[in-house]
Amino acid sequence: MTAFTNIGLYSPRQAERLIGVDAEKIRRWLMPERSTKGPLWEPEPQALGAEDTLSFKDLLELRAVEQFRLHNVSLPVIREALHVLRDYLQRDYPLINPQLSTDGKKVFLKVLENSGETAITDLVKRQNVFHAVISPSLKADIEFDPSGYPIRWKPDPEDENIVVDPRFAFGKPIVLPSHMPTATLAQAAEVEGSAEAAARAYEVTQEEVERAVKFETRVLSGALLH
Repeated sequence: MTAFTNIGLYSPRQAERLIGVDAEKIRRWLMPERSTKGPLWEPEPQALGAEDTLSFKDLLELRAVEQFRLHNVSLPVIREALHVLRDYLQRDYPLINPQLSTDGKKVFLKVLENSGETAITDLVKRQNVFHAVISPSLKADIEFDPSGYPIRWKPDPEDENIVVDPRFAFGKPIVLPSHMPTATLAQAAEVEGSAEAAARAYEVTQEEVERAVKFETRVLSGALLH
């Protein structure tokens, strides 16, 4: 397990739960055996030998791809953009690179133009799509290290103390300041019969348990916005 330290580990089903992208769609996009044109990229854990598994960076890159799809950017255009942007920015996971919001703009728009994409008919609309997708993805809810790699994500717009950090709990959602997994505390509250009892059992505050329960309830109901 040492090889997977600090990168996060998610099954497609766990990723679906967090980012709202269907697990089967994730498999079609990233799993070689499910994609007719090859995966969009090779997920980090699979490169290390863990099949059907995603990393924290894979999770956020998938989230960005889905946003482009929701804005009617076709998968072939996204595939080509990923290829061009990787070369242009000289790094993997270009869609979650802060530099993309400036240096990558012309490259992405050029890919759209060269593709003959019909869903977006003029430059103004292309610019609007770019800003609609990239700006929200890279502001407010993702924290980056000095090299521009994502290190923490706040998945809940209503609670900034619920975070996904690959350095803790293999990247599963945790509640601050205890860093306890939200799923663990929510399950404890159910088993113990109350948030107060769960807080005593895990030596955390009752408020943390209540926030964990609220988050897990909203995740399971699909109420989170991505």
